[in-house]
This record gives sequence, C-alpha cells and structure tokens, in this order.
Amino acid sequence: MNEVDKSQLQQHIDNIYMNKMQIKVNLIDAKISINEIARAGGKTHGIFAPRMIRVGYEMPQERSFICHATYISLMTNVIPTILAAFNEPQGESRKPLMKEGIHYVIGTKFIPKHFLRPRYEMENPKHCIIMHTGHVFQLAATDQPESVAGASGVHAFIEEMKHSKGSKFKSRIIPALRNGLPLSRRSHLYQGITGVSDVARIDLGEDAWFESYEKLMDESLINDIANVALRINQAEYEILRDKNIVKNRRVIHRWKPLLNVMRKNAIYFLRASSFVNKDLLGYDYFKTQFDALDIEEFLTSIGNIRRKKVTDMFFGRYDETKHEFDDSYIYDSILKFELTESFKITCRYLKYHDQNKPLILGYDPGFFSSLLVGQEKYKENEFRFIKEFFVYNPQQHSDLAKLFTEFFKERPNKHLDLYYDRAANQKKYKKQFNDTDARILKSELEKHGWIVKLKNLGQRTIYHYEHYNLLSVLLGEEFHNTPRIRIDNNECKNLCSAIKLSPAKRADGYIELDKTSELKVPLQNQAGLTTQLPSAAMYLLFGMYEKHLPEKMRKTYSMPDNINF
Repeated sequence: MNEVDKSQLQQHIDNIYMNKMQIKVNLIDAKISINEIARAGGKTHGIFAPRMIRVGYEMPQERSFICHATYISLMTNVIPTILAAFNEPQGESRKPLMKEGIHYVIGTKFIPKHFLRPRYEMENPKHCIIMHTGHVFQLAATDQPESVAGASGVHAFIEEMKHSKGSKFKSRIIPALRNGLPLSRRSHLYQGITGVSDVARIDLGEDAWFESYEKLMDESLINDIANVALRINQAEYEILRDKNIVKNRRVIHRWKPLLNVMRKNAIYFLRASSFVNKDLLGYDYFKTQFDALDIEEFLTSIGNIRRKKVTDMFFGRYDETKHEFDDSYIYDSILKFELTESFKITCRYLKYHDQNKPLILGYDPGFFSSLLVGQEKYKENEFRFIKEFFVYNPQQHSDLAKLFTEFFKERPNKHLDLYYDRAANQKKYKKQFNDTDARILKSELEKHGWIVKLKNLGQRTIYHYEHYNLLSVLLGEEFHNTPRIRIDNNECKNLCSAIKLSPAKRADGYIELDKTSELKVPLQNQAGLTTQLPSAAMYLLFGMYEKHLPEKMRKTYSMPDNINF
C-alpha cells in the first residue's frame, strides 16, 4: 500500500464523541432497536440519524418510513431535527454526517445525476428525503393511514413513540415492511424498527406500548453481539491503519456472517436517564432542571422514572378513548406544503372549526392564565374543545389576546362568548367575587376587533361539588340529551394531560378539586401538569350546561358511585 492510499484511508477515521448509550445502540445495531431515553440524552443525533444512514447504505434504492403520531409533527418538528443532525459538524474534522445535494436531497423530484435511482416511483417527493444511494425516506403518520397505504418499505423509524398509539403503528406501519430486493433481505436491518422516545407518562394517558419489547429482549444474545461486534470493529480499524491486514480480514470473513444472523434475530431495548449525557450537558444543566421542576417531574423527565396513573380523578369518568379525538386537521391543504417550506397551523386547518359560528371560551385568570376555545355541534349533540392558549407572569391579558388573535384572525365571525369563574375561591364559606380579569381580557380582545360577551355577570358562586357532579353527568353520557364532550388531543394536549392529573379531595365534607399542584409546579411548567386548564374547562361547561345537572345532584356531595341516575 503506497503513501497516497494510506492517506486516503486515514480520511475515513475521525474521533467523534458518543455517550455510553449511543455507543451501545450503534454497536449492537439490532434489527429492532427500541430506545427509551430521557430528554437531552442524544436520541436523534446519536441514534436516529446514524441508523438512517446505515439503512440507506445497507439497502440502496429501497424505501423506509419516518413515523410519528401526526403528519404535522413530522413536518414541523421531526424532519427539521433530523436535518439538523445530518448537518451538524462532527468530530475533529468538523464535517457533517451528510451534505445536502451531495449525500441527500429533500422535498424534490429532481434527483442529482450522481444519485442512484429509487426503486419505486415517489408519489409525493415533496415529503421525502432521498439519499445518494437511491434510498427514500417517506413520511408516514398514524393519523394519516393514506400516507402509507399501498406502499412497501424495508425499515420503520418512529420518533416519540409515546405519542403514537401502538395499535395504530402495528396495524398500519408494520404490515407495510415487505417486498425488499434480494440484496436488502440479506441485511440485518431488513423489516427492522428504530424507535426513540422518552418515558411514556401513563398518568397523562400516553401509550407505553413500546415497553413490551423490553421483555422480548434476549440479554445473552445481546452480550454475544457486543463481543463479536467489538472484535470485528477492532479488525476493521486495524485494516484502515494498515495493521495485520491478512489476519484481520480472516477475522471479518469468519465472524461477520454470524454477526449479521445474530443481529437479524435480536431485539434491543435500552433505557437511560439524561445523566447518560452528563459529560456533554454539564452540571449547570441538571441544576437548572432541578430548580425549575418539582421532584416528581424531575424524576420522570430527567431520571426516566415511570409514573403511575392518578387515582380519584376530579374528572372521574373521563375516558381518553372516548373523550379525545386526533383527526384534528384538514390535510388536503396542509399536504400542499413542501418540506422545504415553513408554515404555521391556524384555525383554517382545523377540521372541526366552523368559521361562521361563534367561538365559546373558557377562562381561568391568574399568574398562569388559561384560555380554552370550543364550539357546539348541534346536529351531532357535541361540544368540541379545539384549541388551548396560556400565558404566565410577566405575560398579561394583552399577550393572551394576541396569541388568540394570531390563531383565529382569519375568521369572518368575530363573536365570542367568554365563560369564567366569578368567585375568587369556590368554597361555600368564601364568597369573594371578581370580574376584573374577565373585563380586562374582554377589552384586550376588543382591541383586535372581537365582539366579546361576558357570560357570567351576576352569576352565583358555583361550588366544586357542583362542578364535580355535572362532569360526572356529562362525561358519563348516560342521558341521550346531554352533549358529548370531545377534546382535540393535538391542539389541546395540555388540557388532556392536566385532566388526568387533577385529583379530587374531601375538605370539611365537601368534594373539591385538589389544586396543590398549582403551588408546587413552577409557572413555566404548569400547562400540562396542574389544574389550571381543567379549571377553565369546568367554568365553560358549567356555564353552558348547568341545566343538565339533575335536581337531586345539586346538593349531593358524594362520589358518583353513590349516585343513582
């Protein structure tokens, strides 16, 4: 080997930092790789992006799927993050993993001449990433079955697994992993899955379906893979350094086919906390997180500790499978955008928004202010919450009004009905009334051209047990004339999570909403973890539907199990 050849080989060697978790995942490289990693653990940069590149080289001219619960998230969050990982300078050479135009192109049907041609005609090239090997990465969302209908692929990449329903992923994506070329079928990554997520919050209704893979992992097989992979990796490195070439080629020739077979039959499930990335994040990151989060949230988000569901919910008859919906968007309009374009979701893209009917608002003021938006669907006998907004100190009423206006400014109908709580405290022994915040918000909204009607002027104090009983009636859906309450779990995701974290308690014999979370959780984290947004929902629902509360329940303080309908 001459000096020129040696110099060229040296260019393939670079010192790149990886934490222990990333090293393990890339070394094992199992056919099915499921990774439950806490925030800032390096999931996309250390697992997702390198694995995509390996799949692209292993199976040229094929197609893989990049999956998420919603197409919106794929376009606005997932793809930009992946591209950032591709383009970030790496190692001592400061070269990116891939360069656009040389190693990949995105959102175009015009493929550079030096690229291999993809095996399949791309139905929607605007929403694809194409590697120079001809491998196509196609977007696929579980809320859009047509995004994968009729297609076949060789590998599935799924971001934030906890947000996807496992049943939908398994029924819509897994069956599409088929029909690979003979060369592709020999790869250990053929029909594989690469999944990343932080811990699923069962208490928030997130789906922990991927945790089932943990029991399917064969640890002895994983250990064997690690030992063989390390030996082969060492042999390949020494060949690049021009050391013991003949001996090391024999090692690779002998052991690589066995390694391929083992990886083909392997499931690797890995759990890690944020501390796996402590050398890169540094002490200050963890101190900031510890100071900002309450201890339970810190243990979950940073420590990757799984949490259990809340018992004795104030919304006791709430059922996410019945009361939440995820078909939120009008995709005919959204899919016209290309991946290279940026766009914002506004009311024009909401499937259940009627621009010609008034909007109904629920408002909970304070240092953390919540605003919920909904509409009645008379024919369907439904009320749908379609959007949430919130601000916290130092932001004020004007900021909340601005957020609302930016989202709904395209509406021709400017009429708003505003429901709120007149009582400073919903306890029978405290009757302090306060309309001030509602009047200020009304004034700020009117500056933007809205016509606002305050719906609670002169209203009596409503006690928590009355809210509790009415919610039991509405959410129970035993009566044919009560409206069915439905919540958009994409645009009201914090409301959906906070409902499941809103416990009931007894005080002086009365049922109350336990609001202690509002004192424990810092303002910037309160949206999905405290009773703020659920309170706004309560005020709206009681203001509209008090008439559906049976007379015998108006002075009943007990739990619904003791109530005969």
